Amino acid sequence: MGTKREKPVIIISIAVLAVIVVAILFGTGVIDFGKKTGKENTPEPTQAVSETGSETADGTSQASDPTPAAPVPLGPGKYTCIIRAIDIDSCRIELYDTESGSDLEFTFTAATDIRTSYGKVIGAALLKVGDIVVAETPDGLKLDSLKGSNDFKTHKDVMRFTVDAPIGRLTAGNNVYKYDDRILVLDGGRFIDISDLDSLDVISLFYRDNTIFFIKVVSSHGFLSFTGAEDFEGGSISINGSRTAYSVKSGAAVPLAVGDYSVYVENLELSASADIRIDSHKTTVFDLSPYGRVPVTYGDVVFNISPEGALLYIDGVNTYYGEPVSIPEGSHGIRVELGGYIAFVGTIDVSASGGTFNISLPPAPVAKEEEPPEDILYNETEEADDYLSTEDDTEEDDGFIFDDNTSDSSDTGSFDDTGDTGTAYTDDTDDTAGDTPASGLKLIISCTEGTSVYINGTLAATVSGGSAVCDKPRAGTVTVRLALDGYISRTYTVSIEDDGEDAVFTFPAMVKQ
Repeated sequence: MGTKREKPVIIISIAVLAVIVVAILFGTGVIDFGKKTGKENTPEPTQAVSETGSETADGTSQASDPTPAAPVPLGPGKYTCIIRAIDIDSCRIELYDTESGSDLEFTFTAATDIRTSYGKVIGAALLKVGDIVVAETPDGLKLDSLKGSNDFKTHKDVMRFTVDAPIGRLTAGNNVYKYDDRILVLDGGRFIDISDLDSLDVISLFYRDNTIFFIKVVSSHGFLSFTGAEDFEGGSISINGSRTAYSVKSGAAVPLAVGDYSVYVENLELSASADIRIDSHKTTVFDLSPYGRVPVTYGDVVFNISPEGALLYIDGVNTYYGEPVSIPEGSHGIRVELGGYIAFVGTIDVSASGGTFNISLPPAPVAKEEEPPEDILYNETEEADDYLSTEDDTEEDDGFIFDDNTSDSSDTGSFDDTGDTGTAYTDDTDDTAGDTPASGLKLIISCTEGTSVYINGTLAATVSGGSAVCDKPRAGTVTVRLALDGYISRTYTVSIEDDGEDAVFTFPAMVKQ
């Protein structure tokens, strides 16, 4: 009896255990009654699934902490793309899908149909980075065809544009375009961020529905900066002969379109120039240090100048020299002058150790009279002309009396108003002292060529070859008169020394009447 009762208990226990196991499996989702299996139950590739997702009424999962799904390769179809890179040797091409913003990679073969947007068949070698194409693939791995695309409108050679990055807007003249993260910008052979563009660039826009998908830089820009610019800080910058609004600043860069330029920098007395090359998105550095101010070393120079009172000019500047003068090292022009003396003009070389310069001015020669003095005897009377034509100072002439007691070439005259015949007179010296010549010695007088020389009223010689030579009179005072036709006659009183040597005198040139 007991044995029969134990069997139902065991069966019930097994049944209860089975129910528990089924409940556990159903709760964990291992068993999913009423749901489809296979591909129809596979979530979409872009659907975010949380780690602890809960089931919704429609059987989908709702994420409490969404994370982006990994990109899934595109399948068969046609895609409008931009060529990023191409490797002819390995027959591989990298494309950028403008619609999804994804990078795709395909292989191609000789059988791949490659054409221009006008339908002309070309080889893969003619493809280049930045070309817009329509790629067709049967399996998402290799290309059946690659053809030039006309899917975008084009705004070519845009200049002076502005980019407003926070709102994704580009303004070119009166045209306003929008863009998003899918935009691609090509500068030369490399892709750049749109923030790298500068208003100096020239660009072409490729857009659809007023949205820019692709920008190609036609003409790019670079930068000009300066080093060693301390002495040029704040100076002006001229480009190709035109002054710019930029000034020299440490660490600052001047944006310039790609090309060759002549740059001239000026600051006060300093200047520098150079021919430079600006390359795309590169900085060309102009070193100004060789053109800056050179530290100046001075030397203390002592000037000993005679006669006292002479003026000293250094590099054209009147300079006080009563104490040592501090002068920069190097060569300097000087001039020393004083009235009645011959000026000194020259160059001095100054070193850091200074130096001493001794300068003495020689007396200037007697200046020639440009205009004859007013003289009644010489200039205004026929009687004077007749008198001067004689060879004897003592000849009487209608009451005119002539005398010259000076030795400085000045002439004087006086009138005798008594009406008596004039009588020549001389000074208190004994003119007869010079009548007897000193044996063998000569009197040499230099004056204007052709001048007649009268000694104590007697014609003694005529200037020939620059001088007149006659016998030296006896020691004492003699009167020398010089006469030349068409010139004012002059009379001088000279002293003859008994020194056993020739007497030599030089008189000023004769002055025309």
